[in-house]
Amino acid sequence: MGSVYRARDLHFPNVVKLVAVKEMINAAPDPLVRQTIVQNFEREANMLATLNHPAIPRIYDYFTQNDHSYLVLEYIHGKDLETVIGDANGFMPEDQIISWAIQLCDVLEYLHAHKPDPIIFRDMKPSNVMINHNGDVVLVDFGIAKTFQTGQKGTMIGTEGYSPPEQYRGEATPTG
Repeated sequence: MGSVYRARDLHFPNVVKLVAVKEMINAAPDPLVRQTIVQNFEREANMLATLNHPAIPRIYDYFTQNDHSYLVLEYIHGKDLETVIGDANGFMPEDQIISWAIQLCDVLEYLHAHKPDPIIFRDMKPSNVMINHNGDVVLVDFGIAKTFQTGQKGTMIGTEGYSPPEQYRGEATPTG
């Protein structure tokens, strides 16, 4: 689908400002499907623009050129939780795990209480949780996040082994 690149924001020539550039390649042959993919990409960008939480990267820009769409986001210095766990020798300190769990609950509560509509992340897994250089949690990859409308059945989407059963049935809610 795409890649994420570390880049330098050249709008500030006298400052080294690093950003993450998320690239999405749109290779769908059907023009209507291609249009839907770009609309979903723009939906992600607009959703991110409404969010203000220390555990969510800030969005700086988005654009589409030819078959590629790009999000320019705050660069998170750190490693994803999957890598942190894989690099650990034995058990990780309990107080660290509890701190990260509390931070994850806090950002999910923020998303679920979002106005005007709650946001369901839908892809909670260790590789979408960054641990920044301060040791704090940052949630990344809002590509399949969606706003929640009561009574509307959603798409069966997520990562097998991480998504709850109700999400596989298209019934994810802020409480489920």
